[in-house]
Amino acid sequence: MYERPVCRQDAGIVHKRSISGVNNPYNYLILMVMFMVMTCRLFPTGIFFLFFVFSCSNREVIRDSAVLDIQFDLPPRQETPVLRVLDYQNSNEGRVLPVWLRRYLDNGIAGTESMAVYQGSYLFIASIHSVRQPVITQWLANYHPERDFSRLAAQRIQKRFELNLTDKPPDMVYGPNYEKAIKAAFGHMFWGAQRLDDSWILALPAVQDEVAGPEQPQYWGFILVSIPRETLEIQVNELLSKVSNSKTKGGRTATKEQNAAFDHVKDRFFDHF
Repeated sequence: MYERPVCRQDAGIVHKRSISGVNNPYNYLILMVMFMVMTCRLFPTGIFFLFFVFSCSNREVIRDSAVLDIQFDLPPRQETPVLRVLDYQNSNEGRVLPVWLRRYLDNGIAGTESMAVYQGSYLFIASIHSVRQPVITQWLANYHPERDFSRLAAQRIQKRFELNLTDKPPDMVYGPNYEKAIKAAFGHMFWGAQRLDDSWILALPAVQDEVAGPEQPQYWGFILVSIPRETLEIQVNELLSKVSNSKTKGGRTATKEQNAAFDHVKDRFFDHF
């Protein structure tokens, strides 16, 4: 995907022909003396040269590890299968399932955001499932928006770039700006997000998989997170502006068409967010 700058393959290599051509035995002694003199006088230069060669030879590994930090096969944002609820938190006390969660299970995040009480905010729902309830309750207790909201926001940003793309993947449509934007989103510390509520349910998928198997209920945990629309839009716009204004260091360069496609989405990013 990327053309990595590499060191010349012959850098730092003494060719055999240059040595085999020395037939006079005294020449070997002269070469040894010259080497000792150069070593004494040019020791700092030699150390710098060795460091340069070493760093150049390892540049590929460093770039690869940076790319692998980001996963581009994330599941669709905030989607959950249609579930048949068997039990839920506080059901033994006669409390009903929270309205925001009921709407999310029925209509996705759009159903929850349509509630009048949440107008003026973007809503996100973090979720996890397990066959063991202690796993869910521990996750609910340890979730903090200050630390964990970046993943929710980055996933939603990624899905916005993928919207309406049918015949080409986003990295071909937007070029390297797409990868830079996703990496920047995952690494950004978003501020202003608040945890509003949480709950868990015990449920079965309402639609069975094609491969028949024994039904096994699972516990699902859900956390409702809110952030003011203006607060998130300011941060995302600043993030995307930095990406579009940044210069590509090595690797492939975005084409004119890819830059235009990226700017088009950036200018209308929250139309279908």
